[in-house]
Amino acid sequence: MSAIRVVFFKELLETVRDRRTLAVMILLPLALYPLVGIGFSELIATQRQQADQQVSRVGLAGPEWHELRRFLLDQPLLGISDGANAEAIRQGRIDAVLQLPRRPEGETERPLTIELLFNASLDRSLIARDRLRDALKAFSKRLAEQRLAARRLPATLLRPLAVADRDLATKRARGQRLIAVITPTLVVLMVLIGAFYPAIDLTAGEKERGTLETLLAAPVPRLSLVLGKFLVVSTVATLTGLFNLLSLGLTVALGFGPAFAKAGVGLPSAWSFLAVAAALIPTAMFFSSLMIAVAAVARSFKEAQTFLTPVYLVCVVPALVAQVPGVELGWGTALLPALNIALLCRELISGQVVLGPALLAALSATGYALIALLIAARIYNSERLLFGGRRTRLANGRQLAPEPSQAGLLLLLVMAGIIFVGQAFVARSVIVGSLVNQWLLIALPTLLLIKYARLDPRTVLSLRPASSRALFGAMLAASGAWYLVSVLVEQLQQRLMPLPPEVLRQLENLLVDRQRPFALDVLALAISPAICEELLFRGVILSASRQALSTRSAVLLNGVLFGLFHMSAYRFFPTMLLGMLLALFVVRSGSILPAMLFHLLNNAITLAVARIYGSKTAFGLLVFSLTSAAVLLGLFFGLRRRSIGAAPAPEET
Repeated sequence: MSAIRVVFFKELLETVRDRRTLAVMILLPLALYPLVGIGFSELIATQRQQADQQVSRVGLAGPEWHELRRFLLDQPLLGISDGANAEAIRQGRIDAVLQLPRRPEGETERPLTIELLFNASLDRSLIARDRLRDALKAFSKRLAEQRLAARRLPATLLRPLAVADRDLATKRARGQRLIAVITPTLVVLMVLIGAFYPAIDLTAGEKERGTLETLLAAPVPRLSLVLGKFLVVSTVATLTGLFNLLSLGLTVALGFGPAFAKAGVGLPSAWSFLAVAAALIPTAMFFSSLMIAVAAVARSFKEAQTFLTPVYLVCVVPALVAQVPGVELGWGTALLPALNIALLCRELISGQVVLGPALLAALSATGYALIALLIAARIYNSERLLFGGRRTRLANGRQLAPEPSQAGLLLLLVMAGIIFVGQAFVARSVIVGSLVNQWLLIALPTLLLIKYARLDPRTVLSLRPASSRALFGAMLAASGAWYLVSVLVEQLQQRLMPLPPEVLRQLENLLVDRQRPFALDVLALAISPAICEELLFRGVILSASRQALSTRSAVLLNGVLFGLFHMSAYRFFPTMLLGMLLALFVVRSGSILPAMLFHLLNNAITLAVARIYGSKTAFGLLVFSLTSAAVLLGLFFGLRRRSIGAAPAPEET
């Protein structure tokens, strides 16, 4: 037993000693999964809200019934039209039709049967059916009350209407809808399984076998090397998906075919499965390139498995979201990675494909694959990222810049703390919660990392004097950026992913409390983020990423991480743009002070405008012209050239 205990503690110590493995095992799930859950819950809420607010197109057929028509016209979510029929529903021009009966002359006591025509294979038609049922129930109740109030009559008048549903969906349409619910998840799982181990073997596996150095020494461009590996992984992933899809199709046709026939449900056509097979190509391209990029930074097969497991699980979530009723393939969802492919597969099988969003989904998935490939190529061009390099230190022994793994570990630790600790304080008090988040959960871990990792704070945090030109440019740009980013960009985002009105009201009530001193709002929501968030993002994270990436890539990554950090799909694009702009000020000026000033003024002006005008910010041409001019002039002065020369080369030890 003593030998077992020694081996156990030895292996356990070696496992937890590796901070990258420890971060992926503990901190990454704590920060990543809640982040994904928050994002997709907001997406589902938006899709449901759009479905709930969408007006149902309803047709009236049969004899004219003026009283019913007036009642339906008063319903806010029903659009009434005449001359509709069953064919209009099948073609998608009408969501549902009420077939009105002919009423016998003088007959008012016998209940009338209104036939409700709908298509169960379409979500819009199902929503219209439910709305019409509720409206007819209310109309029936009103008729009964009117008749009972006028005179005493038999109890049958309490039920003047009876609705008989008639489903216009064909057997094949019902079968397509049933299969379309489960197929996207299976397709994503198939391709992910096919790409998982080949991506690890061709990257981290080669490092363990010692063959990667020989391959890199060959006279082959690194991009060609990555493309060759990508083609292998994507081919294996595509074939895995095709064989699994073929097996699924045969299982459905041979195994479930008799049961479906007995239940009156038809099978999807062979063309639907062929279309899904074609959609496997961009799916395999995206997942293969993503896994190659992630696995390339791993130092061993085991570490690559640890890195890719969260990626695998996160990619499965969009496929599960695609099963939620009301989430459809539109112009907005067609741009969301993984979800667009899952929704595309669902629409292809159900036979309800809209050409524009379908093409956009395929193109965006291909575009994301190319981006991931370029990232992988940069990793293969960086010996530091690919194999890990030695740390550069100053003469006093301090480390010149943090390792990317150190910065990533810090970010995960901060996000986990905010999710599991900070949110509880915010729920009780916005001011107290913001101060706790900024100073205790962001600034304190950042400063502790600098101290215990022996980092040089002046270099890591860009704590250098800034020129008056850079400070003036930051101040001028911030005076207009609050409008362009916080208003115009958010309005553009509202067209793709609108913020529910109740969420907007809650956010406004949360942040704008006119009974609270404005100076307290500025301290907690403007000054504190301007200091603490800048130390983390434009200090440690930007410094670490610039060691491994080009300046443009580091600025882009900084903006993306800053957008994800705010944990809201609705605020991602505005905060991402702000993060990139703040990183540019640091890069061009050589100092973090202009970014802090910009951050402070942007938040303070936004708070002041929200307190004065609420959510009713003016959209006049004059405001747009003035703010645009301020931003352009600010960028001209602040980003025209470096205000401070480059730091002297460090002395290595």
